Amino acid sequence: MKKTLIIVISVLVLAVAGFAVYKIFFEQKQGDTSAKNAVYICPMHPQVVSDHPGTCPICGMDLILKQGNSDEHTEVESSSNINEITLSPNQQVLANLQTEIVESRNFSSNLELNGYIKYNESKMRHISTPVSGNILKQYITFEGQYVSAGNKAFDIYSPEMFSTQKEYLLALNNYNQSLLSNNNIVIEQANNLLSSTQMRLKLLQLSDNQIRELERTREVKNYITIYTKYSGIITKKYAHEGHWAQAGEDIYDVTETSNLWAIANVNESDIRFIKKGLSVSITTISYPGEEFYGRVDFINPSLKMDSRTLEVRIDVPNRNNKLMPDMFVKVMINTGEGSDQIAVPVNSVVRTGKMDMVYIRTSPNTFAPRNVVISGERQGYYLITSGISQGEEIVSSAGFLLDSESQIKMGGTSGHNHETKEKPKDDMKINPDQDAMKDMKK
Repeated sequence: MKKTLIIVISVLVLAVAGFAVYKIFFEQKQGDTSAKNAVYICPMHPQVVSDHPGTCPICGMDLILKQGNSDEHTEVESSSNINEITLSPNQQVLANLQTEIVESRNFSSNLELNGYIKYNESKMRHISTPVSGNILKQYITFEGQYVSAGNKAFDIYSPEMFSTQKEYLLALNNYNQSLLSNNNIVIEQANNLLSSTQMRLKLLQLSDNQIRELERTREVKNYITIYTKYSGIITKKYAHEGHWAQAGEDIYDVTETSNLWAIANVNESDIRFIKKGLSVSITTISYPGEEFYGRVDFINPSLKMDSRTLEVRIDVPNRNNKLMPDMFVKVMINTGEGSDQIAVPVNSVVRTGKMDMVYIRTSPNTFAPRNVVISGERQGYYLITSGISQGEEIVSSAGFLLDSESQIKMGGTSGHNHETKEKPKDDMKINPDQDAMKDMKK
């Protein structure tokens, strides 16, 4: 009996000792393995990965332990294409990922542009003084004043004009005296002298009425009045009363406003639609519901390097002078190029500067990048000439997030433009298999 009891007690002691050894060695080893495989990431910058706690070198936030790391990496790496991204349905919801079926759309042939109004430079004129002298009086007193052809512009005292008027009166008296001589040679010479002096007065811009007034009154004035030959708005006033002006000096600028220019900038992708002579309608917030009409008059042969746009000039009749220079307008050009074209939303295209891409759904949870060629933009859509086909399903929202995820998956370099990234600092490393979307949980 005692022998049996001793055997039972020995068995129990060995069992307890074995369990203790298991707890000490095997569980400790399992814990060490689990700790060794622990992955810590930054909540804001998932590309920052470490095997021990610490802080993010980018934003300074504490790194957190990533749960279920191995399973999630297996999910991403299950894709046969290294550029493809696999997202669970839950992750797609959290990323607000939306898709759209590619369709062929019919767009209006009208090209809507922003523009502004400016003076028609071909209608600009100068009012200048024909003689040197002192401006005694101005009848046009301020910029913006409207003048009509034949209105008085200014009075100017001119010694040259004064002496020429006297010479003309002397030549006129000489001609009248020659008529009494009945000598044809004398009469002809006197007439030539009179005609020459009269021509000098006209070159000094004395009008026929002023010359006839001088002949009638025989009174030489110490000043002359200069009249404007043009109608329009005074856009610049250069001189004031008392100014001594030189012959040919500009005193005013006048611009006719019955016809103006509208200037619009066309995107580089739409240049091929623009031709001289196209019909244009113009609207402005100043006159809601009212349209002004014109035609494309000039296409600038040079492209603006800063904005990559082409300047187009439209000749616009200014009905009732309602349009004003520097007024902002909406320009609608009828290109006559309307047709059905494959188009995708602007937000669905990732533009890297080197190429344009969209993401295609290849399976319910898998997405792959696809290069496309853009031929223009219409009403919030990019016109696509190649790269995708009608009926394919593209990512219309969260495309940039997918592209970032693809770059992280490629180990910090873009799989599309192969641009290198900076190496992480110290012990923080970029995990090539890190998936920024895998931290999204319910």
